[in-house]
Amino acid sequence: MQTIENILTGRSAFLKGSGGDKNAAENRRALTMAIQQNYPAFEMLRDKLMGTGSPKITAQAEEERGATSAADTELLFDHLRQHELLKLDKGEVTLNSVDARRFMTGGWLEELAWLAVMEAGAHEAHYSQLVGWDVEGYTGENEIDVIFRRDDKLGFVSCKALRSSLQSSDRKHRARMMDAVHEADNLADHFGQPGERVGVLVTTDLFDEERGEARYQALMGKAAVLDVRVIPLEDIRWDKLVGVMEYLMDH
Repeated sequence: MQTIENILTGRSAFLKGSGGDKNAAENRRALTMAIQQNYPAFEMLRDKLMGTGSPKITAQAEEERGATSAADTELLFDHLRQHELLKLDKGEVTLNSVDARRFMTGGWLEELAWLAVMEAGAHEAHYSQLVGWDVEGYTGENEIDVIFRRDDKLGFVSCKALRSSLQSSDRKHRARMMDAVHEADNLADHFGQPGERVGVLVTTDLFDEERGEARYQALMGKAAVLDVRVIPLEDIRWDKLVGVMEYLMDH
């Protein structure tokens, strides 16, 4: 049985470096699972820690949060402290390192996707993996959020940690998701072969339950045309996510 590296070599490509730290991803499993169980609470906490849109969070809890939201946020806060991703300086809590910033801004989603593909039965997988290529004298590299192998077949997952709520007037948010679909399709075209699947995992709610329809029809239509599986916030829960990864491997 071939490895990912062997397969890529036959496609004029090669792995560069070892990719994301799999031991670190396993050690952070409980934290990553807590985030996927309540992404909106993490989103609020992350924005405060990053200082985006509102002041950085302090050690004192906010007074105006609802009881459930406060409990969820406090749980996530405790997880982050246990994993030493935060530091306290003069009463202000900030991120502890470059790795902590990477994790908070989207690394956790790559780790979640990697954990899910392994649970789904991948024989091998890497996350945050640089892949170099050499085609007709031209060289370059791409970073693939998750690349996995089942038997001799590859699959790819692109991860985009975006706002959970999609506003009709937010063209930038919509453009980022449309670009993500095209980027994923390019990965499949460049490194994949017929029958190999690619997905885009986004932390945005893309299904309107009341109307029973997609919130962004053009995105889903484009993804269908390009044969890119969009995995929205609704499917981020563990059992659903593992099921989607199984689908990418089996179809």
